[in-house]
Amino acid sequence: MEEQSQKLAQDLLGSIFRVATELVRGERASLMLRDDDDSDFVISRAVGLTEDVRKQVRVRMGEGIAGKVAADRRAVLAGSGTEVATHRGAYKTRSYVSVPIIVNDVARGVLNVADPVGEADFNTDDLATLEMLAGHIAACLQQQDQEEALKLLAETDPLTWLFNRRHFDRRLQAEADRAKRSEHLLALLMIDVDGFKRINDSHGHRVGDQVLKSVAAAIREAVRVYDVPTRYGGDEFAILLPDADTESAARVGRRILEKLAKAEMPEQMAKAGERVALSIGVSTFPRPAVDTAGLVESADSAMYDAKAAGGGIRVWEHSLAEGPRGALRPAHSPVEHVPYLADPSRLATRELQQAVPAPLLAEWNAVVVGHEGQVLTVALPQPNAAAVDAISKASDQAVYPVYSNAADLEATRRRLS
Repeated sequence: MEEQSQKLAQDLLGSIFRVATELVRGERASLMLRDDDDSDFVISRAVGLTEDVRKQVRVRMGEGIAGKVAADRRAVLAGSGTEVATHRGAYKTRSYVSVPIIVNDVARGVLNVADPVGEADFNTDDLATLEMLAGHIAACLQQQDQEEALKLLAETDPLTWLFNRRHFDRRLQAEADRAKRSEHLLALLMIDVDGFKRINDSHGHRVGDQVLKSVAAAIREAVRVYDVPTRYGGDEFAILLPDADTESAARVGRRILEKLAKAEMPEQMAKAGERVALSIGVSTFPRPAVDTAGLVESADSAMYDAKAAGGGIRVWEHSLAEGPRGALRPAHSPVEHVPYLADPSRLATRELQQAVPAPLLAEWNAVVVGHEGQVLTVALPQPNAAAVDAISKASDQAVYPVYSNAADLEATRRRLS
C-alpha cells in the first residue's frame, strides 16, 4: 500500500509536468525539487536536457535564476536575449519563465520553461498557466508530506518518541537484506530496564514513564544518525546498527550506559538514592546469526544472560565450554558462524594483550581486540575451538572469537608484543 501510494504521487507529479510542457511549449523545461529546507534543488523531471546534465545540476537557494526565484518566492518572466547562468557557463535564451513551488510558505521547488517553440516570447498567459500548475504540484507535495507525517506517527512510540515495533519489524528485514548485499555485519542491541516492575510498584507508573523517557533520551544521544532506535515493547528497547560489528555495537551500548548514568532521576528515586540500570545483549547478522529471527533471539538471549549476571553488556554466547567462565564458540559450523574482523590493528592495544599470556597468543597467532565485562574478544587466523578453550582457561574469561587475515594478525601481534 505504501509503495502504491508513493507511485501514485510520483505519477501525479509526472502528469502535471507533462501538462505544463504541453501548454507552455519550450525547448527546455525542468521541475526542480528539494527534500527539506537544507538541501539543494535537483532536477526531478526535464525536457531537452541530457541525462548527465540532469544528474549533475544542483542549485542552492539564492543561486542562479531558479535559486533566486525560490529565495524571493516570486515568478520571473524574461524576454529574448536574457543571459542565463548554468553550471556549464552562460547562454542567451530567447525567453524563459520560472515559477516557485510554495508549500506552507516554504519554497520546495521551481518550475522552469525556456526557449519557446515558435517565434514569440513567453507571455503573461504562459506565466499564469505555470503558476496554476505550480499550485497543483505544491498541493501534491503537501499531500506527500502529510502522508509521510502520518506514517511516521504510526511508526513512533508516543511515550518515548523512538520508533515502535511496527517500524522495527519493517526495517529489520530491509537492513538484513542490505547487509547481505554489502557483505557487512548488521548488529542488534536488545536492552531491558533492570527492576522496572519494582520501580512501577514502588513509585507508580508516572515515575516508570519518566524512567522510560530517560532511557530513550540516553539512547537517542548515543546512537549514530543511521541507527534505528526502537521501543520494542514495555521496558524493552532494541537498536539496529547497520555496518557494525560487536565491538562497534558494544561501544554504543557503553555510551548509552554513560549517558544514563548522568541523567537526572525522578525525584522519588533520587531521594531513595536509586539509579536506573540496564541489561544489554549484542548479536550480529549474517554472522553468527544466520537469519533475522536468529538475530533477535540471540541478542535477546545475551540480554537475559547479562541480566542474570547483574546487568551491563553481554555479547551472545554461542555455547559454554569447559573454561572457568565458559568459552564463547559456535555450536555447529565454526566457519559459518564466526564473525570476520577486517582490521585487527584498529581495535587491538598493548593493554588488551596483557589479559592473555604472550606465549599463548604467539602459539595461536591471536590478538585480543576487545574486553567487555567478563568477555574477551579475540581475533584468530581461522575458527579454532581448541584455541578458544585454551585462551579462556588461561585468561579466566569468556572468549568471543572472530577471525582475520593471518598476516595482518601476525603484524599486529608483533607490533604490540
